[in-house]
Amino acid sequence: MGHSIGDHAYGECGIEFLLVDRSGPQQRVRRFRADVRLLMGHPEVYRDGDNTRLIPVSSISNSVLALGTQHTTSEPETYAFAIAEHFLTADRCVLTADVHLTSSEFTPLPSDRPTSTAQHFSALTRHQDHTHLTLPRHGEPVVRSSLLNMELFATGGATFTGFARNAYTTTQTLTDRVFGARMNVTWRHSGTDTNHGKCRARAEQAVVKAFSEHTSRSSQHTFHHLGTAVLDACPGVAEVRVEGAHLTRSLVDLASFGVGNEGRVYTAADHQQSTVTVSIHRT
Repeated sequence: MGHSIGDHAYGECGIEFLLVDRSGPQQRVRRFRADVRLLMGHPEVYRDGDNTRLIPVSSISNSVLALGTQHTTSEPETYAFAIAEHFLTADRCVLTADVHLTSSEFTPLPSDRPTSTAQHFSALTRHQDHTHLTLPRHGEPVVRSSLLNMELFATGGATFTGFARNAYTTTQTLTDRVFGARMNVTWRHSGTDTNHGKCRARAEQAVVKAFSEHTSRSSQHTFHHLGTAVLDACPGVAEVRVEGAHLTRSLVDLASFGVGNEGRVYTAADHQQSTVTVSIHRT
């Protein structure tokens, strides 16, 4: 019985580095992680052990770093396109370049010192920016952008009522509960001429505003509400996916210590989470 080789790919993941922009009066520092996967057309490497056309993975990681010198001010989407186009141009065996880029912005620290060439930053960040680009040699690119690990919290006003019950349900009806969630908000662009920086800023503003003005009836209700807010704010977006977890925040019982706890101390253990996912499409 014969054999034939199907799709085959290789790549390098977990390429971590900093990009530092010193071009203006306000410097900028970002931490990046790059994952690169190349769908290839060299079956002889797998079938015959013939490495003649196999580029070592050191070339992948070094290419990402070298290209970074030209993209210290770029949005992740622009940088991802540069990486993908580099591999498609450099190696005819590459059929599709798949690039994930995740970045987190360092926060400038205030200083009373006179302006100098050195500025100081903190690595604390609210969320991570992410892009996923799939660029085929023949066909249209697919660009997805994300806000990763957004954590939102409301100190009250959320409800959870009228839900279905079965023999194993222990959940109580809640009419004024705190609400916590950690989520990834991802949107797919309908074209490639998007101003990604402005789109990302509008998406973040839309999520924050929608959450602050929203009365949650459930995690599902809230995630859908935030996704529609991004669609409404960003005309160039075709689809939004919101996925993450409802974070259970329960009052800590301190009665045995003779200490009252009227909405002040809540649990924050996240080892068990209730996951939610919803995709919203533009019609």
